[in-house]
Amino acid sequence: MPENNDSFERRTWWTRYDLTGRLADDAFLEAAVTGAFLIGAADGDVSELEHEALLDRLEILGGVDRDKIDDHLTEAARMLEEADFEALIGKVAGLISSKESAEAAMMLAMAVALADDDFSAQEREIATELATAIGLPGLDLDSMMIEQRGQ
Repeated sequence: MPENNDSFERRTWWTRYDLTGRLADDAFLEAAVTGAFLIGAADGDVSELEHEALLDRLEILGGVDRDKIDDHLTEAARMLEEADFEALIGKVAGLISSKESAEAAMMLAMAVALADDDFSAQEREIATELATAIGLPGLDLDSMMIEQRGQ
């Protein structure tokens, strides 16, 4: 039985997707941070709640150094400013090595996107494009959201 201080995430989908283990891989970390940033930025602004959700999940649950997270976020923001969403989606696709990694990265990105309880049409569109690019065409985003919320 899990300890009382274990979060719902750690007891459920976080563990199911082995996110703590996966986040030790720099390529996966970069893909996950960039994917989360992409979906959060799709509506024109990464909200403070989305930013904090990413930091919390990676730093607290995943044991990732905040400086690494900030470096990847800064690079993603720079690339988006200089290029477009397609370039960043392509970058994420190039960092994903397996279907399991793709599913784990999408789960984390979706958790961040949902942190502000607003999953806009633009965020849904970018999430769908990202899922297709990383090898998960037809991914059921609604089922993923239900799993995250434990419903």
